[in-house]
Amino acid sequence: MSETNTTTQTATTPPATGSTSKINLAVESVINLINAMDNFATMTRGALGTANGLCCEVAPSMVSEVYMDKNVYIPITLALNGKHVNLQTLSETLNNIVDTLTRRTEYPDGNGWEIVDITNGNMPRIIGREENNAWLMACDIVVKIYRKDDTTT
Repeated sequence: MSETNTTTQTATTPPATGSTSKINLAVESVINLINAMDNFATMTRGALGTANGLCCEVAPSMVSEVYMDKNVYIPITLALNGKHVNLQTLSETLNNIVDTLTRRTEYPDGNGWEIVDITNGNMPRIIGREENNAWLMACDIVVKIYRKDDTTT
């Protein structure tokens, strides 16, 4: 694995995708933050493939607070998974992702939503080893999203 990316990270609005779900837009923006790092693979959404890789998906979550104006605060658990034949490479990558995201002070936002914080859910841990000797690791981060009504002024 190469040296850590030292470029300044600023919060940006994610590029337009086909999604209109505020939750999906927030998750896609977190994936964009992860992919801006110097990782051994690109983070994708869904399941791990057969080769070395990184993936994530939303774990069961629920609205934490609903306000009188119907805006909501939603902590979304995002499960991060990785596979690599070199355990150190995999461990350093997942630990760097968690450390970098949880230390940020600026987060992306968009029309009707904003990420207010990202915290650690569970630190990277080994979940298994495949027959081809590829290590499997997983961790969780909590993406705290404030979803607001687009018509609220």
